[in-house]
Parts: sequence; C-alpha cells; structure tokens
Amino acid sequence: MTSSDAADTAILTAAETIDRLTNLDFPRRGAIASLHDEARRLVDGPLGLAAAREALARTPDGAVIAILTGFPEFPWIRRGVAETDGPVGAAVLARSFIKARRAIPILPCEPHFAAVIEAAVRGIGLTPIAATGVDTKSLHPGDPVCLIEATDDPIDAHRWLAARAPALVIAIERPGRASTGVYHSMSGRDISHCLNNFEDLFLAAAAAGIWTTGIGDGGNEVGMGRLRDVVRARVAGGASCGCGCDGGIAAESVAASLVTAVVANFGATAIAASMALLTRRLDVLPTAALELRALEASVAAGGVDGQHNECVASVDGLAAPAYGAVLALITDTVDRVLRERSAS
Repeated sequence: MTSSDAADTAILTAAETIDRLTNLDFPRRGAIASLHDEARRLVDGPLGLAAAREALARTPDGAVIAILTGFPEFPWIRRGVAETDGPVGAAVLARSFIKARRAIPILPCEPHFAAVIEAAVRGIGLTPIAATGVDTKSLHPGDPVCLIEATDDPIDAHRWLAARAPALVIAIERPGRASTGVYHSMSGRDISHCLNNFEDLFLAAAAAGIWTTGIGDGGNEVGMGRLRDVVRARVAGGASCGCGCDGGIAAESVAASLVTAVVANFGATAIAASMALLTRRLDVLPTAALELRALEASVAAGGVDGQHNECVASVDGLAAPAYGAVLALITDTVDRVLRERSAS
C-alpha cells in the first residue's frame, strides 16, 4: 500500500465513523435509521464525505455559495420563530467554505428567521451583513463575513441566480414542498404561510446545472426527494399528514448531494469535517466550543428547540452537553487523522 492509498483509507475510515455517529438516534425520534439506510443505498460512501468532495470540486476560490435554512416553530403564532436546528449548521458551513475556498456565503431567509440566523453566524465567528445593495464583487474573498438576505417579497429565482451566480446551493433543515405543494412540519401541520419561495432558488439552481446539497433529518426538507418512498412508508405522517391536503409530509425536491443526520446541524458538521480531512486543514472544522457558542447565541436571539418548543440550549431534544460531546468526538476523529498524516 502506498502512502497515498493509506491516506485515502484513513480519510474514508474517519468519514465512515462520522457518518455513523451523526446518524445514531440519540434523541429517539425514530425516523433516521430508515432515512440513512436508504441514503447510503443511493450514495457511494459516507454521506458527508461524498457531499464535501463534490462541493470542494465545484467551488472555485472566491466563489459565492448560497445556503438556505429556517424551519418554523410555533407556526400558529403569526409566522413562527426559527428552530435551533438549521441556522447553526448554516453558520458552520459558511465558516468552513470561507476557510477552505475563501467563499462568499449568502443566506436568503425570511425576516422573522433573520435574528436567529444572524446570531448563529456571529456565534461561529463571522460578521453578518445585510445583502441588500451589496455587490458580491465588492467583497474580498476570504473575508469572515456572511451576507444575510432577509425578505418576504417573492423572489425571481432565475434573476437572483443570474445576479449572485452561486457555485453551490445548500439547503439545511429548510422545509420542502410535498407533492401537493404544501410545506409541512414533522407533525403534519401546514406551515406554508411561514415561508417565502426560497425553495425556487434550489430548484432553479438544479435545473441550471448548479450543484445542490440537501441536509435533513426527517424527509420533509428541501432536497430529500430521493427518500420520498421511504418517508411515505416509514416516517409518521409521510403518506398522510392530516392537514387536509390529502398528501404526506415527504418533500419532492431532489438534491445532487444528499446528507442525512439525526440532527441536521450534525450533517453540516459532517461535511465540514470531511472538508477538513480532504484539505488537510483542521481549522476548516469549527471546534466544538465554537459551534456550541453559535448554538447559545441562536437561543439568546430567540431560537427554540424543535422537539420541545423551548428556548433552551438544545437541538431536537439533544441538550447542549450531549450535543457538544458528539461534536467533540467528530473533532477528535479528524484531528487524529490529520496528526497521523503530518507525522508520516
């Protein structure tokens, strides 16, 4: 075995460990095993590693990347508030792409989600800047900033893509339309009124040949369409939501790269960890402490746990100490491989 073969084996083994870890059903939600099994049947190798390889290959130095997130809790009160799963992962990805590709991240979102998303971005060490009137060409590649485009006005997806020219569009824990055109919560509630038409960006990007990545934990998120049959068969509400639309919660849109995780934020961390392995740079992966800071910041801004609906430092029922322990294991896995490679 050559040194190159050994390095590839070490990366694959580490990525496999991370993939299995991030898809363990710690919060006992019940759906992730079926979703992960099907995703692994469709994808060759660890999901985060496959997504990272494609993302790095398709993102030139200094490129714009778009990240969609924001899932409403309390949708019966006005237009809801953002849950903690999604914004933190979006911030992780923004930081990792800045580190690895000097990228310019832009996060389109609804105004009622913006405070939580901006707080997560600050918590991860970036500066959120309102995107209105900002020409991405005026930014310096690698600046630790993140553009936030908060609007309730319906967007013209084709015009937006032409203006921003992203190399990559990622959706993390972002509601995806079901076959009936309705957006659903995991409980089957119609949450369409909470959302702008940002999924159209994802669909238009895919149609234009721009690489897309979908990250989710329930099958009702943007990009999870390849799992729709499993969602309908194995996930509560998958085939019959009960909202009156005569459909289920399964999302229809299909991502080029598909990543499942028991908590969607962990899917983002798995991609970031794989990017660190592939670039041989540990700094591409945020430390556990830094990601926890982003979580705490998002809660301070009003983010809520998506399982308990409480404004506490937890994600989908996984409290901060347990959440941080998973992050620490991921970081340790990456660190060990990179130290071994630098010593060889």
